[in-house]
Amino acid sequence: DWLRLTRDPKEDLTGNRGRPLGRKITLAEVELHNTVEDAWMVLNGKVYNVTRYVKFHPGGVDYLMQGAGKDATRLFHKYHKWVNVDFMMQKCFLGPFDNTPPTVQE
Repeated sequence: DWLRLTRDPKEDLTGNRGRPLGRKITLAEVELHNTVEDAWMVLNGKVYNVTRYVKFHPGGVDYLMQGAGKDATRLFHKYHKWVNVDFMMQKCFLGPFDNTPPTVQE
């Protein structure tokens, strides 16, 4: 049960191994985490490590993985408008999404 797991104080659902959270995360970094074993996604301007949630997703692994390594906000709202993602995924929060376009080096 996902909620039971999120309430276990021994579980690090961020996968961050105690490193500081809250730094801005770019899409380039999120894109590196696009596998079932390592899945991050952007939802509503926040980056979450959804790796541990994959097996709990009611729609199954394939549906959740459509948003892995991406800004999945539009996809999420298409199917889950009513879900409070901040509450449900709070223990998986890594940091705010930095959507500043990368600068071009000359």
